[in-house]
Amino acid sequence: MADIKIDSTDSTKINLDVDDSNDLVLNLTGGDKGLRLHMLETIYPVGSIYINAGVATNPGTLLGFGTWTAFGTGRTIVGVDSSDTDFDAVRETGGSKTHTLTVDELPSHTHTATLRGNGENETQSLPSASDNTDPSRTMTTDATGGGSAHTIVQPYITAYMWRRTA
Repeated sequence: MADIKIDSTDSTKINLDVDDSNDLVLNLTGGDKGLRLHMLETIYPVGSIYINAGVATNPGTLLGFGTWTAFGTGRTIVGVDSSDTDFDAVRETGGSKTHTLTVDELPSHTHTATLRGNGENETQSLPSASDNTDPSRTMTTDATGGGSAHTIVQPYITAYMWRRTA
């Protein structure tokens, strides 16, 4: 059985150990591109995303081929979902880091208020519905909440991401 290894001094060669004393060296065709580079270009065709959690170097320099641009800066990746208009196309963006709720987005709720007279010990009466005066009364409670935007960032972990463009 032959052992196969790439020649570390010339990546255009593959060494086959035929037996303990002889190496059979095969030269690859395809110009000056080595086997390593050919394999990487096959694994990372144009449009591919390269992710690295430790090295910030552009993959064009790191891997030795292609044109790469930073990708998804400050964003998470979501898979395409053709049944959801928010996610039905490649490289579609959306969302925001913070959001201020509108009144319609608040949970349905009620407030309790206490009505008191003018400080005397007498009962204050509201007109009845049969009274000729307007029976409705408006009362406003003290405001609560600050109306500030709240964070809606999902749990995340950062990495360097690059997209091959050429």
